[in-house]
Amino acid sequence: MHMDLRKLDIFREVAAQGSFSRAAEQLHMAQPAVSIAVRKLEEELGLTLFDRGGRQVSLTAEGRTLLQQALAILEQVAGLRATGSALRGLLSGELAIACPSMLATYYLPDLLGRFLVLHPQLRTNVTQAGTDRIRQWLLDDEIELGVISGSSPDAEADFVTVPLVDEEIVLCVAQGHPWAGRSALPVAELHNSPMVVYESGYFIRNRLDELCAAHGVSPDLRLQSNFLPLLIRMLKQGLGTTIGLAMLAHQEPGIVAVPFAEKPRIRLVLARRRQRTISLANQAFLDWAALQL
Repeated sequence: MHMDLRKLDIFREVAAQGSFSRAAEQLHMAQPAVSIAVRKLEEELGLTLFDRGGRQVSLTAEGRTLLQQALAILEQVAGLRATGSALRGLLSGELAIACPSMLATYYLPDLLGRFLVLHPQLRTNVTQAGTDRIRQWLLDDEIELGVISGSSPDAEADFVTVPLVDEEIVLCVAQGHPWAGRSALPVAELHNSPMVVYESGYFIRNRLDELCAAHGVSPDLRLQSNFLPLLIRMLKQGLGTTIGLAMLAHQEPGIVAVPFAEKPRIRLVLARRRQRTISLANQAFLDWAALQL
């Protein structure tokens, strides 16, 4: 049986007004049209919904039961329409995400690009920062969506997360570097070795510090910067090595990835703070990213 939602809405209004004529005024319809719509609804259901004996119409027992169901249906439909309107609004909204520069350069373009193809009118704002700073921004409600380390104890407790990267950390060297042909390199060999690295607070720098501390190693940090193109240029010029993800070496000509013998790993996640409602555009990207796993 096909039921017209318009008939349910008319039925609801007549019940609310207790009168066909007042319902017609509220609905900006002619009274006969209102009466016909209710009569057709009664015929479709095989029920009498109104007692028409008095000056005011009143609901029958069946009518009262149907009214509760009609109200629930109409509320659901209103919610669906609101969601549809909001989703259409997504196309002209803004997606804002904070991301470490290595992922912003070598990982995010593909993921973000595929999402933006689905929503070509969506504006995007990407802020580069270290994972420690991004985590604090999220906790302070300064941003809604950001990439943080998934290894921290509070990652699951404080945040709703979507896994992005879980892979080995490697040493990135210039193609002509003496270590370029090594199949594996112990972390201990970094002692006094020249390196160009991120500043403290970036996930990759944090892992380097942890690895060096665990093995009693002190590299010669020749350059510290959060400007990735500068690090890459210095790397290619032979100023030193750097620590990174294999994606850097795969996408940068002239750079080789050398695995560490200890096979250290890093896990990065896309996160929002729990118990916080975020913008539709940001939530849509978070939900979509979860489906790409």
